[in-house]
Amino acid sequence: MAPLSFKGHTAVVTGAGGGLGRAYSLFFASRGANVVVNDFNGEAAQKVVDEITKAGGKAVVNTSSVTDGEAVIKTAVDNFGTVTILINNAGILRDRGFKNMTDKEWDQITEVHLHGAFACTKAAWPIFRKQKFGRVINTASAAGIYGNFGQANYSAAKMGLIGFTKTLAREGAKYGIKSTAIAPFAASAMTETVMPPDMLKNMSPDFVAPFVAVLCHPDAPDASGKVFEIGAGFVAELRWERTDGAVFKTDASFTPSAVKQKWAEVTDFSKPYYPESVTDVDSAGKLETAKKLPPNPQSSPEVRFDGQTVIITGAGAGLGRAYALMYAKLGANVVVNDLNEKGANSVVEEITKAGGKAAAAICSAEDGDKIVAVALEKFGGVHVLVANAGILRDKSFQSMTKPEWDIVLQVHLRSTYKCAKAVWPIFQKQKYGRIVNTCSQVGIYGNFGQANYSTAKAGIIGLTKSLAIEGKKYGILANVIAPSAGTAMTSTVWPQEMVDAFKPDFIAPVVGYLTSNDNIETTGSIFEILGGWAAQTRWQRTNGHGFPHNKPFTPEDVIAKWKEITTFDERARYPTSSGESLEQVIANFNNVETVKAKL
Repeated sequence: MAPLSFKGHTAVVTGAGGGLGRAYSLFFASRGANVVVNDFNGEAAQKVVDEITKAGGKAVVNTSSVTDGEAVIKTAVDNFGTVTILINNAGILRDRGFKNMTDKEWDQITEVHLHGAFACTKAAWPIFRKQKFGRVINTASAAGIYGNFGQANYSAAKMGLIGFTKTLAREGAKYGIKSTAIAPFAASAMTETVMPPDMLKNMSPDFVAPFVAVLCHPDAPDASGKVFEIGAGFVAELRWERTDGAVFKTDASFTPSAVKQKWAEVTDFSKPYYPESVTDVDSAGKLETAKKLPPNPQSSPEVRFDGQTVIITGAGAGLGRAYALMYAKLGANVVVNDLNEKGANSVVEEITKAGGKAAAAICSAEDGDKIVAVALEKFGGVHVLVANAGILRDKSFQSMTKPEWDIVLQVHLRSTYKCAKAVWPIFQKQKYGRIVNTCSQVGIYGNFGQANYSTAKAGIIGLTKSLAIEGKKYGILANVIAPSAGTAMTSTVWPQEMVDAFKPDFIAPVVGYLTSNDNIETTGSIFEILGGWAAQTRWQRTNGHGFPHNKPFTPEDVIAKWKEITTFDERARYPTSSGESLEQVIANFNNVETVKAKL
């Protein structure tokens, strides 16, 4: 095939003063693109530009922060008239064990990775729409996909970018805008701080750049909304796989004990599904099946919470209220957190009237320390955290404002971090804790008009996976649920009959089981729950393809092997950690093509 040309294209590459960004810049320029080399280090950026111009290419420097996306994109428009490709590559690390992580270390990471990607994409989006062409590459990471020790901030941000990508892919489709997420393994100033030198020497960024070029070319295979892992010449695609799940009768027999009894069904991947959107489940059908079932069998002894204290955020109504009432009924002391004083107090009253124990913590869910202080003052301890607080600010990406983006990330992602942070030292000390965080099917699959929400909710998945890894040796289990239920929040986007049918009470029993001491091993997992149905969701990866290490790696090679890279067959894999994910990458270090001698 003819070599892919990017003549007439303008690529903006953030964080391009070294590592992957430099490799992208040089590669796109070598194929004819105009390049904006963005880096806060002006000297490093200028070196890359000099390298490009010396080789006869066209490039300019931009030293703006990625959070000033308008300034970054303005450089492209001022110098080259437009932008057609945006590679959100800028990144930093602030690694720290979760117990010692500071709010500043959390905020710096979300600022650069999430707010930076939002700002740059937002500035390019109207141009992309108008010209009916655009490519966005967001840089995720294995740490985001699988979680990683000491990287709760980074894994949250990197998984958030996958949710962001999936929503952008949906919103951009009719304008010829495609968005793809990559999780690259490559040598850089950043990875030098966490990877051994012998590994880094085999992970040249030159083994990533040609693949990214393919994702950006107008004539290449469609990879919009997809996720790829790539490094050392190895490339594989990831997708979501879901169990068929279990259906429970939606009556009084639907309890955490009933969930325990059928847990093996919830987690059974023998009849898997491969959902691609929030609508890829017959929710009405599941609910109808649930109604017709006989009462649910119960495990014995009963799942209970006597003597335990449970914190629930956003518990003044909806899901949070349903959780609070359930825990109180099963013997727990309940801390009802809500910003709404009336809502929180009415739930506390409801519980105490029925003979239960509860206290209100009236504050933002971001005030994790205040909420924990109430638990300690009223009940002397805390054993369970259910991070449930949330808001919606739905708006198409084109119309979304920065405040609408910021507040959704703050309430969902930052408050989940703050509450986990507040309970963590207590959980570590007592060598016991249960956390359930709340994502959403929108975070898993993306959804039109919810770029802020899908980013925040996906970020919660990454955070939870890292908490599960760090908590394991302390008896702390952390899981994440994607519930669908009729609440004040969903009533703004759902028809009334759906709001009435899908009760919050149909979510609570699964949360109850996951946070009980009967759950002794399920951690770091995702569960989709609605209308009496519960299923587990996990990543599946293609067997992928490894390109040889002893010859140049080109976009044309990638296109020739596209089918191998993207085919999910019986050789598909299920990595559950960054280490497992790296195995095939490392194996490819020895992939050397033998050259046959000519006779």
